[in-house]
Amino acid sequence: MAMIRYQMFIDEGQKRMLEELHRRLNVPVAELVRRAIDRLVAEQAQAAGGYPVEDEQVDSLLSLAGVCEGGPVDLADNHEQYLRGEKTP
Repeated sequence: MAMIRYQMFIDEGQKRMLEELHRRLNVPVAELVRRAIDRLVAEQAQAAGGYPVEDEQVDSLLSLAGVCEGGPVDLADNHEQYLRGEKTP
């Protein structure tokens, strides 16, 4: 998706909170603002009875569903045990 430059004013408290999140999460401030906008728009769409806003990450992950064939029949329920090596197929 192409990015468009957008300037806005925020108060000092909002700036401090964004900078703290930036340091704690190691995520650029602009990305934090984009995520907050996406969340607000999705919440408003759902509250209005609409469909959730498209999310590229969700779409990417959902595109992987059903890609693999075979494997243990209980993989969905016990995936953590398989990942830790506590269970084998």
